[in-house]
Amino acid sequence: MKTIVFSLSLFLGFFLFNPLQMNAQCEKESKDKSVKVAEAKDCDLEKKSFAVQGNCGMCETRIEKAAKSVDGVKKAKWDKSSDKLTVYYPKGKVNMMDVHKAIANAGHDTSEKKASDNTYASLPGCCKYR
Repeated sequence: MKTIVFSLSLFLGFFLFNPLQMNAQCEKESKDKSVKVAEAKDCDLEKKSFAVQGNCGMCETRIEKAAKSVDGVKKAKWDKSSDKLTVYYPKGKVNMMDVHKAIANAGHDTSEKKASDNTYASLPGCCKYR
């Protein structure tokens, strides 16, 4: 009986707190004009994804740190397998070119800005992607 209750709890927990479900909830409530204050803050974040070159976990840390150094960026997640960075920020509060520049200044090429040769050369060997 405990096993069934535990399994059911995990199953329900996944579906209740799944980020995709939360996003769908934001969209539905926004249309209904009945968004609660706490949920409204999550719904006000805009999401942009773009290509960023890198190779390893050190690259991931450096890229995400550079993106989050830009005022207004709340969250940044780089996916190594797709070389895509997803940035979350309040709508209209971040100039995306500033994010591209910060990442290029950290040594990584983006879809809009290339890192300088000197900055790229200073990356550890495992981080060289060119």
